[in-house]
Amino acid sequence: MKPPPFLRAIASAMSGRLATAAVNYGLFWHLARTVDAPTLGGFSLLMSLFLIISLLPMLGVSTPFMRRMSVSADAIPLEVSNAIVFSAPIVLVLLTCIGCWGQISSHQDLRRAYWMVAATLIPGAWIVVAECTLLAQERIRDITRANLLEVLIRTALAIVAIHFGYGIDGVIAAILVSRCACACIYLIHPCVPLPRLRLVSMTVQRRNWGEVPIYLGIAVVAGLVARLDVVMVSYLRSLSDAATYAAASRLYEAAQMLPTVTALVVMPVLARRHVHAPESIPETLALAVRLSLALGLGAAVFVSALAQPLVNLVYRPEMAGAGPVLGCLAFAAALMVDDVILSWAMIATNAQTADLHSLAIGLAVLAAALLVLVPAFGPTGAAAAVTLGVAVRVAMRLRWAVRALGLPSPWPSLARLAVACAAAGWTESITRGHGAVVAGLSGLAAYVATATLSGEMGHRFAQDLRSGAALFVQRG
Repeated sequence: MKPPPFLRAIASAMSGRLATAAVNYGLFWHLARTVDAPTLGGFSLLMSLFLIISLLPMLGVSTPFMRRMSVSADAIPLEVSNAIVFSAPIVLVLLTCIGCWGQISSHQDLRRAYWMVAATLIPGAWIVVAECTLLAQERIRDITRANLLEVLIRTALAIVAIHFGYGIDGVIAAILVSRCACACIYLIHPCVPLPRLRLVSMTVQRRNWGEVPIYLGIAVVAGLVARLDVVMVSYLRSLSDAATYAAASRLYEAAQMLPTVTALVVMPVLARRHVHAPESIPETLALAVRLSLALGLGAAVFVSALAQPLVNLVYRPEMAGAGPVLGCLAFAAALMVDDVILSWAMIATNAQTADLHSLAIGLAVLAAALLVLVPAFGPTGAAAAVTLGVAVRVAMRLRWAVRALGLPSPWPSLARLAVACAAAGWTESITRGHGAVVAGLSGLAAYVATATLSGEMGHRFAQDLRSGAALFVQRG
């Protein structure tokens, strides 16, 4: 029996994301093994900038743009034509600002690369419009194939550029070429109509601009939350420190697949409950949060002990400083699971304003912590700032869930888990001399023992695990 179309689409998207993430990490790993630290740091800075600006050609209104096309297929030619006209002046302004900023920034050897990163906005605008159009038609596999082909072209050209000594300019040029290739794929796609000037309407343009404020806020804040760390390290410290941080951050980003997968399991369950049994949402959400947090922190305790050997295995000796960074980011990854679950709960209950509020406060805390901790502690301080920012964001979302949904108070549980993590950290510190594996297992044992003695784990927790497994594997 075939799985439902929704599950097949999810499987396609997940397989594509895994493949794309693997190829992207392969390129970073190759660079980490073949170029010096300042070059790697420059690449990380420019790649973060590229990922931020790739969200901006539509100023966040791609969400309502896609929703309208999903409702009416007849509206697709009109929406596509107006979307391109809408994005054109935005692209020109951003391109000019980014290129000029590169000329006056402290990284003078990156001036050409800044212009090339800015130039990716030109094909990027069409890519955003085309992908929204295909998503509206539920053609996720087409997007997956195009994205994977783009990443493969980028990686192959970047490796060739490095081999022939073109340095970071060659790598960024590879990104620009791969973006153009992806745009060409969408230009000839039969389900993406080409823009028509006669369909451009001032009424539609005014409507699009009227939707900008709330959606732009969410897009910009989310982009900054995800990429501000590398940018701040490169400017507050050095490109070498940015390379060290990025080495750990890339492994942290790979771990973000766990929150994604968890959310994909939890979201359909919450959707069913929201429609058929809204009164059960608090109980379901509380169970998901409690289980994912307890298990995630336990995993983080173990991973943090193995962080240094893992970094030593994957990277050159010059990147050894990434070990403590990865150890700290492991706890941010654990908290991200709950952040994703709670964020989706906000969207499911039409609480977009609360979602933006949580993101904004988390960003403010992240920026302040980076300004204080990066100059003092370098890359490790940046990791601590990221972890603090995620923790504050999760706390804000939990506060909303308690007030808006009647979620049981999570604060006593969080306090018990924090004590368990502290006990695990102390145990790892005194057993580290016996090896990373022994320290990790000892820390995990201390975590479980402390949580059990405090009442956080035990017979009730085992029952919750069985209930959660039964709830989240059932089909809707």
